[in-house]
This record gives sequence, C-alpha cells and structure tokens, in this order.
Amino acid sequence: MTGTRRSCAALAAAALLASACGCSYLKWKREKKELRRELKRDPTNLLLKREYALHDCFGVMGRIAVPADAPGPLLVAAFNHDSPAHERVGSRAAIAETGYFILLPGGSYDLALFADLNRDGFYDTDEVVGRTPPDSPVRVGAAESRDGLFVQAPTVAIDLRKPSAYEVAIHVKVVPRPFVVESVDDPLFDPELGQMGVYEPSKFLARTQGWIFSIGAPDTSKVQVILVHGIDGTPRDFRTLVPSLDPSRYQIWLFYYPSGLGLDQLGIILARAVDRIASERGSPERVALVAHSMGGLVGRRAVNELCRKGKPAYLRVYASIDTPYGGVESVSGAVKRGTELVPSWIDVASGSPFLTRLHQTPLPKDLPFHLFFGWGQQGKHGPSPAGDGTITLPSQLDQRAQAVATGMSGFGDTHVGILSDPDALEALAKVLDAATTRKP
Repeated sequence: MTGTRRSCAALAAAALLASACGCSYLKWKREKKELRRELKRDPTNLLLKREYALHDCFGVMGRIAVPADAPGPLLVAAFNHDSPAHERVGSRAAIAETGYFILLPGGSYDLALFADLNRDGFYDTDEVVGRTPPDSPVRVGAAESRDGLFVQAPTVAIDLRKPSAYEVAIHVKVVPRPFVVESVDDPLFDPELGQMGVYEPSKFLARTQGWIFSIGAPDTSKVQVILVHGIDGTPRDFRTLVPSLDPSRYQIWLFYYPSGLGLDQLGIILARAVDRIASERGSPERVALVAHSMGGLVGRRAVNELCRKGKPAYLRVYASIDTPYGGVESVSGAVKRGTELVPSWIDVASGSPFLTRLHQTPLPKDLPFHLFFGWGQQGKHGPSPAGDGTITLPSQLDQRAQAVATGMSGFGDTHVGILSDPDALEALAKVLDAATTRKP
C-alpha cells in the first residue's frame, strides 16, 4: 500500500483533486482491474466495454422524423446487434426537435425509439414507435467517424399508429420534461453525483439522461448563458451565481457532465450542445459561455471547436473562473510515475498533450475572453503564488491564457468561494452585459 498512499498523497496535494482521492480512487482502481479481467474473458461484451472505457466511446447521433401528434419525450435505446441476447448497451431520453444522442463503444447496433403510449410513466417493451432496420445495423467505430468522436446515424421515422414490441424486455421511467429544471437545487444536481461522474461516468449518464439542462422553459428571445462546472462538481456550485444574473435578460443553461471523461471529448460534446442551443427554433442571437475551474478547460476546448471556421455570430463572450490553464504539477508527477488515473486528471496534468493542443489553437480576435482568477483569503493584501487554495496563480494566469485574454479580474477569495463573491459576481454581470448588449 505504500506506493498507492504516496500516489494518493501527491494527488491530494493538488486540491483540485483532493475530494476525488482516497477511498473512491482506490475503489475505482479495484473495479477497473476487475473489468479488465472480465473483458479478457469476454472481449465482445459491449456492456463491459462501455463501462470500462466510456471515454473511448463514440457519440452516436441522428435525427427523428416525427408526426405532428408526437406524444412528447421519447427514449432511444441501443441493442447489441451481434449478440444472440441482443442486450441493451445504453439508452437515453430524446427530444424530437433535437434528435437523439447516445455514447456507445465500437460495435454494431440496432436502435429503437420508445414512446409512453399508455401514459403510465414508463417506456415499455411493446411501445416501439421507430427503429433502424434489423438487417441494417448501425456500425460504430473509427472507420464510421470523421473526427474520431462522433458517428452520424440514420434518421428514424416515428409511426404512432403501428407500435411494435422489441425482442428484449425494457421498462424505463419517463422524465416528463427532459432537460428542463426549475433551479440548481433540483435533486438531479446532488453533489454525490459529482463524484459519480468522476469514477462511474456510465452510471452518472444513466441517472442524468442528458448533458444540457435549461432552468425553466427555454426562451430564445433572451441571451443564452451556458454554465460549466468543474471536476467533481455539479451545477449546484452556481447556486449564488444564477440568481445574480437578471432573469428577464438571461436564459440559463447548465452543462452537466461526468467530469472523469477526457477533456477533448467533453469539449466537443459541449460545442455540439452550444451549437444546438443556437440553432433552436427562434434562433437565439446571443450566446455566452461561463465556466469554472476545470470546466474552463472544457469551455476553451468547446470554443476552439466552435470557431474552427471563424467565430459564430451568436457567440458573444467566453469567461472562465479560476481555471488551471497551466495544469496541475502534482498530477503531472503521478502521470510520469505511471499511476492509473481517470482521463480528465491526465488532461489537467501540467504539460499534458491536451493543454499543449488547447493553447496552440488561437482564439478569434473578435471574441471577448475574460479571465477571472482568485488568490484565496489569506493574501488579503494582494495575490500570492499559492492562488485560491486549489489552483496556483501561475496556473490560473498561464501566459498562454493571458496573451489571448480581453480582460482579467482578480479577487481575494477561495476556489469555490469566488462563485459567491459579490464583487466577482458583479464584475461577471458587467462583462456579460457589455458583451451581449445589442448594438444599434
């Protein structure tokens, strides 16, 4: 246990990961070892593959052709085409207007869409209203993906008049308004799920059934603000920030993700979510992206993806708060020692390939980028290298981030405390107002 304790101590030294170390980390290592053993015995088991390496999965997406009398939310389920048991590998809520999206390991799948036709609150086996042809499975793998992350699946037509039954039993509870919540106090954002997202991303996604949630019904006439939490976090971290923004002016969205996945994968998923929000009916003209801690790296990766061909007209501002742009040194040491780590930890290590690629992509000069940083409460008389108690100042103020920042604002508060700091929230509101005010 000596080596393991030393590795854990090194990780704990980075307060970014302090809550993610200890018993949960050791349990995760044991479970990974057991999954490797099971996969060695049964290498074709797609359920095991998805559980073992969700970060190696592909985002499978497609459109839904829906009749005018569609019955609200749907469920997309993926079944292993090549297995005699045709087991369900994954399922997820879907909305007709935006299509379906599900993370799947490489393989062949039959996709089926279910509707709650009898209104009993469950999607059941005999409520199939659309599916891919049984003799034309959806192939998922590197050969089918243009970018190595996403696979375009076929459009599935919905027929409510002729429901059928699937060969495999299914009984999944319906979420009446998927992707809409009343506040960040929704039970969905319980802090315990934040740690689940680090170590058990498949279970996390099974619980959340989504990536992006709006507070209240979306209103495209307002400025769309997307908030991105950090590692081990949930949108509840923004409990004070959300009410500090004028509800008559801003529509709040919450990007809720399993923070143990790789940051490339998460950044591109966020980019797809932002682009989808911007293309909703009513076409929002103004979108702002605000991210905290490691979420700032996810957000910057999303911005890089969105701006590959120039800044979209709708993207008005990007703001990050206490983000480790220079990485975390102690995690870098764990990577060099060969310690087994979750993918996001590897990406936040100082000098990681992810961070190198991230900063090599320049931000558009016409995109305002505001960098908020904190130096903790001990340095009352000014900043200290120790930073906000979690991320050092040299990492928050990495020269590569400073070089492309439109503005910077520093506050004497802790890593989490800055999200409730009145001065920081006032400064953020001014940045958003200035960047999103309609020009005459």
